[in-house]
Amino acid sequence: MYWEKKTIEYKDVVIYCRVSSKKQVREGNGLDSQEAKCRTWCKSKNLNVLKVFREEGISGGKKDRPALMEMFSFLAEISRKKIRSIVLVEDLSRWSRETVNHFELKRVIVELGHMLQSVNMHLEDTEYSEFMETITASVGQLHRKQNAKRAKSCMVEQAKLGYWIMTPPTGYLAKRINGKIYCYRNEPTATYVQNALEGFADGRFLTQKDIYDYLKRCELIGYHGKPINVTLDFVKNMLTNEKYTGYFSYENWNIPYQKWAMDEIISRETYQKIQDKLNGKKNALKPRKYNMNDEDFPLRRWLKCAVCGHDLTGSKARSRSGTRHPYYHCHNKECPKYGKGIRQHDLHEDFTNLLSSFTPPSGIINLANAIIQDKISTESKQQKEDIKSKQKEIKKKQEEKQKCFELLLNSSREPEIANMCKAKITELEQEIKQLSDETDNKENLLTQSLAKKIEETLEFIKRPALVWKVGNYKQRRAVLNLCFAEPISYDNDKKFGTPKFSSIFSVFNNFSSENTNWWSWSY
Repeated sequence: MYWEKKTIEYKDVVIYCRVSSKKQVREGNGLDSQEAKCRTWCKSKNLNVLKVFREEGISGGKKDRPALMEMFSFLAEISRKKIRSIVLVEDLSRWSRETVNHFELKRVIVELGHMLQSVNMHLEDTEYSEFMETITASVGQLHRKQNAKRAKSCMVEQAKLGYWIMTPPTGYLAKRINGKIYCYRNEPTATYVQNALEGFADGRFLTQKDIYDYLKRCELIGYHGKPINVTLDFVKNMLTNEKYTGYFSYENWNIPYQKWAMDEIISRETYQKIQDKLNGKKNALKPRKYNMNDEDFPLRRWLKCAVCGHDLTGSKARSRSGTRHPYYHCHNKECPKYGKGIRQHDLHEDFTNLLSSFTPPSGIINLANAIIQDKISTESKQQKEDIKSKQKEIKKKQEEKQKCFELLLNSSREPEIANMCKAKITELEQEIKQLSDETDNKENLLTQSLAKKIEETLEFIKRPALVWKVGNYKQRRAVLNLCFAEPISYDNDKKFGTPKFSSIFSVFNNFSSENTNWWSWSY
């Protein structure tokens, strides 16, 4: 045998297992069977298993694999103790699926004083064995490339038929049905995205900052089930994402403009309005000559005619004395209310009364504040646990980095090992820095920031009517965005009817009406 020819008696074995599919890792297929076969091989030869390294969901075409680097560090450590071992794999395809990488990685093992062996193919120090090993490694490389080509070909064909092959945009989830992947709306995130896009198109949101402020109050959940961090760049990308219409081209694979298997969130017309507004085409969204943001008409674009459903607009009529008087009115010529103006003062007074009518009592606000503060305390504890977890992870990565340093110091004359160690050390330093940034001074800052925002919001909720009365145009628009989930209807007789309040006011209003005897509570 190989070790007999070298007059080295190998008594110890290090087992290496690898699967390339995340699905295999989740379902537990592959790694366990590989380890079992390797242990059976060791038992038949009375060899001692020192350690098992399991590579989960990593391609065999890569050299820089986490478990592989950890194994090299372990091999260097036992080499210093004069221990020589066999690195055992179930099949050479588990070792590497790239011919050049196969022999480079094998050379690292040999230079450390160990040897590579396979359960399915006995390796010897002969010309014939080396030839068969080369052929086997080349076949593994061929299979990998063929599999990759075949997988891409299948994905391209699926994409040409409109089935999903990419990461779903925010607001969508992907689901496989009969082997085909569809994209469907992820509620309520999809509705939040739709409101933001349509609001920007019809002018309810004047700037990207307005959309940012709106989305920050919503809880957006991504396809991975985790909260989305809303930034101004996120808003910009969302406004220019054609995928929300369900129609787009995919230039990477030369797929022309087509309908995809997904629910649309906005129409093509709405998308075009957004692009026109972003590109500064005034006639696209501002066909009227008057000022769309006139401070005398803060309810414009939030009021609809109760008769026909069209938006109420605002204008100023000139009296005989030359004085201009502000009015709201319906601009739909087919509506019975067309041309019948509503005095701005009367409508604003009715709106102030509406705000006063559903403002929650202070007792309910205090109760909500007490509950929220308790929630903040719980979140703070969770943050502390998260920070401790990340600190443990930092410590673990620092230990792994130290092992790589030691391997680097002991392999300074081996360029391959040195380069691999340097790359791994750089990667670990970046990961440690990222984790450190996430933990340093985050706990108090996050808790204080959350508490401050909640306090400001509750103060605002206590007195929306007052803010409306004395606030400027921007503050009045903020009242509308915070208090109502959608535009409200109005006419002189029925007034505002039953408007749809935002989530937070709906909760307070329902809670107050069902618990009127709690109104006087204080905390």
